[in-house]
Amino acid sequence: MKRPPWFSAIPFVAVLGCVSFAVPFSATCRAAVVQIELTSGETVRGRYAGVAGTSVQLQVDGESSHRMLAVDQIVSLQVADARESSAGPATNVTLIDGTSIFARDVTADDSAVTLQPQRQAELRLPIGQVQSIRFRPGGPATDPQWLGLVDKPSRSDRMVIRRGNDQLDPIEGVVVGLDAEQLRFELDGDPIEAPRDRLEGVFFRTATDPAASSAVKITTIDGSIFLASRLEPSEATDAVEIVLPGQVRHPIPLERIKRITWASGRILLAQASAASTRMSPYLATNLPADLTSDWFGPAAQGEDLVMVAGGAAEYRVEPGFQTLAGSVGRDKLVTAGGTVIIRLVVDDVVQWEQALAESESKGFRIPVAGARRVRLEALAGDDGDVGDLIRFFKPRLMK
Repeated sequence: MKRPPWFSAIPFVAVLGCVSFAVPFSATCRAAVVQIELTSGETVRGRYAGVAGTSVQLQVDGESSHRMLAVDQIVSLQVADARESSAGPATNVTLIDGTSIFARDVTADDSAVTLQPQRQAELRLPIGQVQSIRFRPGGPATDPQWLGLVDKPSRSDRMVIRRGNDQLDPIEGVVVGLDAEQLRFELDGDPIEAPRDRLEGVFFRTATDPAASSAVKITTIDGSIFLASRLEPSEATDAVEIVLPGQVRHPIPLERIKRITWASGRILLAQASAASTRMSPYLATNLPADLTSDWFGPAAQGEDLVMVAGGAAEYRVEPGFQTLAGSVGRDKLVTAGGTVIIRLVVDDVVQWEQALAESESKGFRIPVAGARRVRLEALAGDDGDVGDLIRFFKPRLMK
């Protein structure tokens, strides 16, 4: 195997938890206390007693039998006294449906990715359901670069090298395998063993599934987000069992769960009605403002939002949505252009600002919980607005 000179390997130690994951969790533990919010606005508190059919069972104090709460009448389930994990694992596995799982260890072969979530059963997923694996925690310097690669189409797998100046360098090729110490990668037909400590992560050649939808969102105390099609019927009172893409079943202990939310968890802004749009040209014209906006204002193209410098689009944030996510880059029709400034504004406060140059893309993921409106803006730099046609790739609000 060839090993490029800019790699150097270090041993990788897998820190094991204090519980066994060889068998499903037993139901011998005392059931956790949960609080369930109903669509009627009522809140019910009791001990979780499993799932039966399409209902959640709850043992309410003072009642002799389990109360059955229909799933279609439930907004959320909150585990009482859930505590955030202060030292969770850094490796993050993202699936094509948006599921994001933090794992203590991740390996892969040519057909599947196997991961070990914190204090949960081992999870083996078809490789076609996995979008990316990020080995390092994010940061202000690397997050925009990494997230900018998320929605960028590619015909190959991508190994992402992290340079000494926190610059991320994606290299296209084919992932052959992954173990605790290295990524096995083919570059132009030549095999490479790339030490994980020199990598930011890897993207697989998989497109986001347009049919992917989730009925249930499970947030764990270590920050993982599981988007499941359903909860499986179970009498277990110390865990919930979910169904992930590829019909993979997975139990999650209640002690690891922070919150469960039902119903649709994503809105694409390009498919929503903007509360307002505006267009302020770099050079003043005598055209009426409404005509300028009609001709040059922000416009939806499929799942993307296209905008020229001076454009802005504002959207209402419905209750329950917590994150604005997506990426932004210069439109592919542009061959050359100057600097353009992108701003994301939440309730009139700038929460994210980046300068785009050349053909780079940058991603964003900013909190919007409790906000009323978000605004996406494109501003011309000091070098004018020539070539300042930009595209927001799948900007979306998520619960």
